Amino acid sequence: FCAILQLWFVLGGLAVASNPSADCGVGGIVLASVVGCGWLLSLGFSLALVSLMVYWGGMLVGFVYSVSLVADLF
Repeated sequence: FCAILQLWFVLGGLAVASNPSADCGVGGIVLASVVGCGWLLSLGFSLALVSLMVYWGGMLVGFVYSVSLVADLF
């Protein structure tokens, strides 16, 4: 089970690194973070879900900041 999670984690990292489009990069980051969380949970790290939520919260703040910069007229 851990080997499958490691494979998906590497595939998510490759999706971010290859980055043919922004959507593929975002999908790779989400895939790698979810699989990384599952991997940590399978190893017994009990705060994996909390760290996933903190990470996604940081991504959301960056996304909102970027959207506000694009939407600004001046």
